[in-house]
Amino acid sequence: MQASQNRGRLFQYLATLSGAFSIITSGINLGWTSPYLPQLLSTNSSIPTSSDEGSWCAVMPLLGSPVGALLAAILGDVIGRKNTTLLMTPIIFLSFIWIAFADSIWVISAIRFVIGATEGALYTVLPMYIGEIADPEIRGLLASTPTIAGIAGTLFINIIGQMYSIFTSSIICAFVPLIHFAAFILMPESPYYYIKKHRLDEAKQSLVVLRGTDNVQDEFDTLCKAVSRQEQSKKARVTDLFTVASNRKACMIYVIICLTNKFSGKNPCLFYTTMIFEEAGSRISSDLSTIIYCSVELVATLVAIFVVDKFGKKPLMIVSTVGCSVSVFFLAAYFYVKDWYPHVVESIDWLPITSLVAYNVLFSIGLAFGAVSVLSELFPTSVKAVALGTADTFSVSMGAIASKLFQITKDEFGMYVPFWFFSVCTGVGLIFIVKFVPETKGKTLEEIQQYLIGDCDSEKNYKKKSEFNV
Repeated sequence: MQASQNRGRLFQYLATLSGAFSIITSGINLGWTSPYLPQLLSTNSSIPTSSDEGSWCAVMPLLGSPVGALLAAILGDVIGRKNTTLLMTPIIFLSFIWIAFADSIWVISAIRFVIGATEGALYTVLPMYIGEIADPEIRGLLASTPTIAGIAGTLFINIIGQMYSIFTSSIICAFVPLIHFAAFILMPESPYYYIKKHRLDEAKQSLVVLRGTDNVQDEFDTLCKAVSRQEQSKKARVTDLFTVASNRKACMIYVIICLTNKFSGKNPCLFYTTMIFEEAGSRISSDLSTIIYCSVELVATLVAIFVVDKFGKKPLMIVSTVGCSVSVFFLAAYFYVKDWYPHVVESIDWLPITSLVAYNVLFSIGLAFGAVSVLSELFPTSVKAVALGTADTFSVSMGAIASKLFQITKDEFGMYVPFWFFSVCTGVGLIFIVKFVPETKGKTLEEIQQYLIGDCDSEKNYKKKSEFNV
């Protein structure tokens, strides 16, 4: 029995890892401006770029992401979670080849927009796929792997970006989606999708592979009943996210985590890492500081995903949120002292990298994977595709707003203003996380749905009782 369980989990790990490998390209695209934007903005750049053009190039992946997310929300239910993921491969491959030969900042920006669209698609279908194939005991671990892959991609481009030209690094990056395709095409499709399409034999065979045993009848029957109940004999609409009480509750939880994530300052730190370190004026080179920053984030997140199922997501998110707020506050304090008391700053020039590394560690243990993992668990099958597409659109929109807000306030008032703003926003987010975000550790997807439905029913009964008493 134990051997068959281990064999089944091996397939769950392989399916998750091969699928999440595609997210490396997202991390590469998001982190691309960190090593290359300073080069493009330099006076001897072969591709002349203004500061305004560079800022638009930075946020292009975020602007493109909603397009892919909404498309994937449809495709995920039509051709399947697996096939939608595989469909992104040729698009990403050709995009990197195109960047290698680009001779205009607007061409590069347009390509980054396209890759951003594939990112939106991947972040829509992969959490869905992973949440549907994973055992409850390891779902938290597996749901966090796309986050790891994204961070690995960012670290990768920051390393090779300091060693190679745009042409060479783009050719290297073009091999990443090919590796993903070769591995992921061998993996099984989600049994939830097959059941949704009434392909029951294929669903059962997929479940047999993923569980490593032929004894899956009980789980298969449970899945069929769950999908049948969640489908409710009608096609999912975006409005279902707000008209159904349990979906509305799930949306509220996601919005809380997403806003706290985005307005902790993560996207500006990701896009302008090298520039932030250059402006900080530390004795450590900005290139080395950036690699340290990204490496620590990768290690911290790797550690976090192995402990998330031990401690639970909510406690880690609380610790993460508190730490991010404090870290960003001290970073803002450094830039304030640098602007107004420059004679003092030399004695604390260690503070920027210390604050940012601490921020990265603390962000990585909770906020980094909170929104992604929660998305894979909170929404029922009937609206999951629509929910994930809508959620990704909301997420990247907030990321773009936070990034532009950072640039505007930095240019107008100084670097310390946006970071103090982010510190306050994260503190406010902490209050809502403590009060409203539930713990899903060890619960099946069906149990989570029953919790949301029961919680909403309890609220209704309480309101009716209150009205009666009045």
